[in-house]
Amino acid sequence: MDKGVVLTFASWLLAFLPILVLLSTILLLNWGAPKSGATSWFTAVVIGIFFFGADTRLLAIANSKGLSLALYVLLIIWGAVFLYNLVEKIGAVKVIGDTMTRVTEDKLLQCLLMSWCFASFMQGIAGFGVPVAVVAPIMVVMGFPPAVAAAACLVGHSWSISFGSMGSSYYTIQLVTKIPGEIIGPWMAVLFTVPMLATGFAVAHIYGGMAAAKRGAPAIIAATAVMAFTCWFMNIIGAAQLATLIPAVLGCSTIAAMARTRFYRSELTVEQLARQRGAQSMGFHLAFSPYYILILLSVLSQVKDIAKLFAPYTWGLDYPAAQTAFGYAVKAEKLYSRINILSHPAPLLLVAAFAGYLIFRLAGKWKTGAVSAAVKSTFSQCIPTSIGIITMVMMALIMNDTGMTNLLAWGMAKATGVLFPVVSPFIGVLGAFLTGSNTNSNVMFGTLQVETARVLGVSTVVMAAVQSVGGAVGCSIAPSKVLIGSATVGLDGRENEVMHRTIPYCVIISLLVGINAWLFVYVLFRNLP
Repeated sequence: MDKGVVLTFASWLLAFLPILVLLSTILLLNWGAPKSGATSWFTAVVIGIFFFGADTRLLAIANSKGLSLALYVLLIIWGAVFLYNLVEKIGAVKVIGDTMTRVTEDKLLQCLLMSWCFASFMQGIAGFGVPVAVVAPIMVVMGFPPAVAAAACLVGHSWSISFGSMGSSYYTIQLVTKIPGEIIGPWMAVLFTVPMLATGFAVAHIYGGMAAAKRGAPAIIAATAVMAFTCWFMNIIGAAQLATLIPAVLGCSTIAAMARTRFYRSELTVEQLARQRGAQSMGFHLAFSPYYILILLSVLSQVKDIAKLFAPYTWGLDYPAAQTAFGYAVKAEKLYSRINILSHPAPLLLVAAFAGYLIFRLAGKWKTGAVSAAVKSTFSQCIPTSIGIITMVMMALIMNDTGMTNLLAWGMAKATGVLFPVVSPFIGVLGAFLTGSNTNSNVMFGTLQVETARVLGVSTVVMAAVQSVGGAVGCSIAPSKVLIGSATVGLDGRENEVMHRTIPYCVIISLLVGINAWLFVYVLFRNLP
């Protein structure tokens, strides 16, 4: 083990205490993320000073790193949520959703289309509870039972969370683990194939049990093949921020194509389509236009000559090396959590929002006051999340730079040994359950997973990727997300009906991810760094 506090049961418990405080305040005291995050941050500060040899200089550097890392992520979150809110205030989101419902009369395919594919599309552009809040009520209007609609959305879109919200969780895992996106991204995409397929079957099972899962198999397998390949391909070409958005759109198209095959009922009649189109305020392509712009900008940002032109416009802070009184050393950092005006998603989101404004105004669909309403909604949605992320990120950086995370990793490696890859996704699930966010889960446990992998001598890339996969799956049982899903379908006070449906699927899918991870690191890719 690296220099630092000696590993004993008492020192391991002290290192775990900030996480335990976070867990206890959320689960037992029902505190919100901002208050819990602040308390756990303070706990980490106290333990860092009195038991892990941190001085004020080291703590100041760790907290500043936390703020830099949080800024990178929060810019994405605020930009993505603002764009969604702007489009929603114009009425375009309803048009996009209505278009999805017109694809087929088959209720099973409708359930897969909405909760597995369309909700994932919503995750790609906004996230943070928006997919469940938007899609679940639409499904109730379509005739699905409220608990089925909420549970199907929660489980169905969970595969899409790591690359969703324009890649906020994906960027976070590479920032905290220092594994470049071009390395970890493709492996994350490959590892997501299992939960992608499993969530499809889970949605079918939620809707109609084993009979529905069996009948839905052709559509689920076909859509998974398309989405999994596209997710991987987006990472290969350097467009990871689109690795949910594009696969989800193609998944919707695949379900639509399968609706026309002999396996399922025929689509709606021409007359029915005409009546529904006549009731819309705008066409699908107009409603979707800001996202067409966003996709185009994201693709252009990957062109080498364009990227080279904007390369100088980069911001980041340099941090000196530091060391605890017990000899645990932290390396110096150059341009930590660097933000480039072209490669960072936030500027692209704002340009897409402005382009959407121009398009809607020229088309005569602009609504006065939409911008101010979108700004107001964005502030109310993002401020609590932002405070929680900032405090939890600073807590995680203090734990990392004082050696707490390293100590936890050694203890877990000794306790679990070769079974750690099977346990690994459940650590991601725990983080998501506590905080309601895969981004926060990656911040809390990303470094721990990598440190444990180093101790065991297995692939750090795979274990870091598994952390984010587990965190994504865990969002299906996060209380904050379950509350959103329950409230939007009229099940206030009956959240247990939804959670009882989602927990078994979360556990099974996480176990499948863990078994897959074990095969990757011990059988299939033993030499992967």
